[in-house]
Amino acid sequence: MARPRVVITGIGAITPIGLNVPDFWRNLLGGQSGIGRLTRFDPSDLPCQIAGEVRDFDPARYMDARAARRMARCTQLALAAAAEAMKDAGADGGGLSLTDPERLGVYFGTAMGGIDRADDGITRLRTHGFSRVSPFDGPASIPNSAAYQIAQTYRALGPNATIATACATGTQAIGEGSEFIRRGRADVVICGGTEAFIRDFAVAGFAAMRGLPTSYNDQPQRASRPFDRDRDGFVLSEGAGVLILERLEHAQAR
Repeated sequence: MARPRVVITGIGAITPIGLNVPDFWRNLLGGQSGIGRLTRFDPSDLPCQIAGEVRDFDPARYMDARAARRMARCTQLALAAAAEAMKDAGADGGGLSLTDPERLGVYFGTAMGGIDRADDGITRLRTHGFSRVSPFDGPASIPNSAAYQIAQTYRALGPNATIATACATGTQAIGEGSEFIRRGRADVVICGGTEAFIRDFAVAGFAAMRGLPTSYNDQPQRASRPFDRDRDGFVLSEGAGVLILERLEHAQAR
């Protein structure tokens, strides 16, 4: 018996070169770089002072502002990208307009999760004491927070999983999400990857292992050159990408 064919019916992206798919694709084809000097903190004492930051991102445009304050940045990015992907798939009315909630799955990936919230919580505790610790720092920092928020938002009651496999995370999420459909566990799966790891200790750590470029601090837009013989490291960046995967017959029927 042939396994079900899986198709992509929606795409969403929040990136350093575009806060939606059309802008991202246009800038990508135009050769625009999203790499610049770090603005989240003063990088002057570090050998690498550049990164791919998502600029002008306002989570309140995509979700309730109060809820957004309880999330880590990677979860905010994921939820924003998921909103675009779901709309692109024709789910303007939410997950119920796509399929039975128990046939709607989520398979999402992140290498580091909400480590920014963990870092903030630790700093507040050690600097200001217990009274300044937020009860949301712990839940927001766990890796499956993005998958949970997406499932809750779209009432996805089907299979739900989180993958953390470093640089392969997003690719594996797509592969494993496809298997949910091929095995008959879901008709539609929201899948993708998200990362927001631009912190001083992260840049310092990767720089210490000589993994980041140090020759392009004055020319950050030239730093990302993975196939160049003179490359001297990858560029730490952030963003989220989401695909809506669907069983072919299910997509054709709707």
